[in-house]
Amino acid sequence: MNKRISSLAIFIGLVAACAFGGETESQTGSVQGVVFTSDADGGRSVVPGTKVFLDGPDARETEADAAGKYMFNALPPGSYNLKAQAPHMTATQTVVVTAGTALEALLEMKVEAVSESTNVTATSDTVVTQEAAGSNTVGESAVKNTPNVNERFESLLPLVPGVVRGPDGRINMKGARSSQNGSLVNSADVTDPVTGANAINLPIDVVSSVQVLSTPYDPEYGKFTGAVSKVETRTGSFNKFHVSAQNLIPRLRVRDDSIIGIGAVTPRVTFSGPIMKDRIAFTQSFDYRFVRTPVNSLPPLQRDTKLESFDSYTQVDLNISPKQTATASFAIFPQKLDYLGLNTFTPQEATPNLHQRGYQTYVQHRYVTS
Repeated sequence: MNKRISSLAIFIGLVAACAFGGETESQTGSVQGVVFTSDADGGRSVVPGTKVFLDGPDARETEADAAGKYMFNALPPGSYNLKAQAPHMTATQTVVVTAGTALEALLEMKVEAVSESTNVTATSDTVVTQEAAGSNTVGESAVKNTPNVNERFESLLPLVPGVVRGPDGRINMKGARSSQNGSLVNSADVTDPVTGANAINLPIDVVSSVQVLSTPYDPEYGKFTGAVSKVETRTGSFNKFHVSAQNLIPRLRVRDDSIIGIGAVTPRVTFSGPIMKDRIAFTQSFDYRFVRTPVNSLPPLQRDTKLESFDSYTQVDLNISPKQTATASFAIFPQKLDYLGLNTFTPQEATPNLHQRGYQTYVQHRYVTS
């Protein structure tokens, strides 16, 4: 009797569970469909892997399969927003889910519109005025830190756009030949009247900036059809004494795996400090160069040109008053070049030696009016 009662209870429970499950399923619905794009001829292409979002009484998210199909099951009845999203494409649709029905919603992807906007606002700022002559400047940091094989300020000019070194080794600025350019040092003309090149040698340690004026129309720059390079030297230290020394170790000359003398030595020493604190400062720089340059096609001991030069630059800066300053400088730069024009077909015996000397004295007074 007990076994019959137990079997009857189990049977009634199963029937109730089936009835409850069928009633629950009949109270929900589903949404399914395909994500696709249409071409100009009306053809369709599915978009697999598209993210599909459902927003409404029950928020869900799924991903379209390889055939572009998606499905949401067991959804409570109500209004839902469908959204499919892929890179640069989107599709939206509103659907109404009813109990016991399977709704099919096809999502056609459209390319997202791209828009640009520009905001123009008024300003009361003062108009910035610029110099009539365009210029490009190599600053003090670049002068100090940029690799410089010749340790000359002329070697820094190709850092400026539009300045190149020609096959003859001369500097051409802004499309003009070297003879059409000009050179200024502290506003003083130092142009060689024959070649148009720079006619002064300065120790690189006293150079503050190198500037190229591409359109030197102002009268202060002289008569040049090309561009003008303008070099400014550093002001001496009015408060503290400074000493710097560079390239003190010589480079050896090696011929046939043997060391034969000195190949090059280029020491530089610079002093700067106050003579009268906050009033008078001085700068003194020395640059000695001894360089042998080989022509490898000639015999080992008869293949070198020899350059020997000594550059000295002395500068005194004065603070006369808050409105007056003055600068005085003296530069001397003799040099000797032995075996000028040495090459494979011109041995040392057939080449000349070039010895030249140069100096420059410079004084400048500045007064600022009220």
